[in-house]
Amino acid sequence: MDVMNPPTRRHVASKTHYRWQSASLESHLHALVPQWEGKTLEITTEVLGGNASFVNYVRHHRLQDPCTGQPVEVVEKSIRKIAFIGSQEARFHRADGMLTGSIHFHYPACLGVIETPWESLIFTEFVRGKPPRMHKIGKPLALGIAELETLSHDYLQAQPLVKVPLLWSMDFFRPWFQLRPRFNFSRCLPGLVKLGLEDERFAGLAERFKAFVPLTRKMAAKARRSERCISHMDYLQKNLFVDKSQLHLIDWSEVKVGRIGFDGGAYLGSLFRRKDMKVFLAAQAEFIEAYRAALPERFDVERALRNLRYVFLLTALFHCLRPETVAEYKERDRMALLLEKYNYLLGMLDQE
Repeated sequence: MDVMNPPTRRHVASKTHYRWQSASLESHLHALVPQWEGKTLEITTEVLGGNASFVNYVRHHRLQDPCTGQPVEVVEKSIRKIAFIGSQEARFHRADGMLTGSIHFHYPACLGVIETPWESLIFTEFVRGKPPRMHKIGKPLALGIAELETLSHDYLQAQPLVKVPLLWSMDFFRPWFQLRPRFNFSRCLPGLVKLGLEDERFAGLAERFKAFVPLTRKMAAKARRSERCISHMDYLQKNLFVDKSQLHLIDWSEVKVGRIGFDGGAYLGSLFRRKDMKVFLAAQAEFIEAYRAALPERFDVERALRNLRYVFLLTALFHCLRPETVAEYKERDRMALLLEKYNYLLGMLDQE
C-alpha cells in the first residue's frame, strides 16, 4: 500500500486537520494515515536544516508501516504563524490536484497539513537523489517549469469565486512580498557609491543603476496584467534532486501566485549570482531555447520572456549589489568578474 496516497476517505475530504492544542507526532501520523490508527509506531527522527523565514524546524522521520512492515520516510516541517495566519507553503499543499499529471518534475507526495493556532505542520514524502549541477540542467528545468506553469494556470483559472481572497493573499504583487529585501535592490545603491570611492572601476555605477528603479516598476506593471500561475521561486541546488533521470523539486517555502515566466527568471537569477559569465550565458541560451519550445502556444512567449527578465533583474540586482556579495568578491580577488556582471546588467537597460 502506498502510504503517501492511501485509498481512504482523505481522497474525498480535505488534507487539512485542525487542532487547538499540542499533540504527539504519533497522534499526528494517526490522523494523517487513518489505517494506522490504534497501532504503535516506532519512529526515529533526524533534524534537517531549515533556514526559510518562520520555519521552526524540519525533521526527517523513519518508521515501519504497521500494516505492511514496509519502511516509510516522512519529512515534517513546522512553520510558525503570525496573527494566526497560515503559511503560503501550507496553502499550496492544501491545494489537491494542482499539479496532477506532471511528467518533467516529480513532487514529493503530501500526507497532509495540520493547522494549530500557532503553527502549520506539513508532512511530505522524503526524497532521495543526487543534487544536480545547476548550469547543466537548463533544458529539463525549462520543460518542468513550462509544465508547472501550464498546469497551475489551468488550476487557478478553474477555482471558484470563494477562493479569490486566498489566491489574492498569495499573489506576488502583495505588499508583504514587494517589501522584502530581495526585491528591493535600491537599498544596496549607497554601498555601491562607497565602493566607487574605493575602486575607480566602479565609480559612477550607482547613478547608472538607479535607472533600474523606474524600469522594474514599469516591468512590474506589465507583468501584473499577464497570466497567473504558481511560481516556486527558489531554484537552488538544495531544492532539486536527480534520481534515475527523474528531476525532483522540493521545498515550497517561497511559493507565490506568480506569472508565466517568473520561475525562469528566478532560476537564471540564481545562476547569474553563482557562475562566471561564460557558464551563465551558455546555460541561459539553453534554458530559453527549451522554454520557448515547451511553452504551449496559447501563452504569449514574448510576454513570458519579458516576465522572466523582470524577475531575473530583481534577483540578480539584489544579490550582486548587496554588501555581502561585494565583500565575498573582494575576499576572493574576483572584482573583475563582479564588474563584468555589473556591465552585463547595465547592458539590459538598452534592451527594454
